Amino acid sequence: MARTKKQVLKYDVKMSKRNKKIRWLVIEQPTGSIIAEELFEDDAKSIAKMQQRTQQWAPNGGVVKHLTLGNIHNEQTK
Repeated sequence: MARTKKQVLKYDVKMSKRNKKIRWLVIEQPTGSIIAEELFEDDAKSIAKMQQRTQQWAPNGGVVKHLTLGNIHNEQTK
């Protein structure tokens, strides 16, 4: 039986300003999925750190689409 290689995911925190409000987005790379949106940078960093450490969605190729808040590539084109 062939073993599948687990995809390595990276989680970044980026600032987003929308409607004069600052939000911190946790973004999964290379998929570009937005997995969390927080008011405070520290909260977003703790989520990113936990996801980076556990890599619990790596066997699925990232967080499943219906659990994400969208895609960063789509947000940048608006």
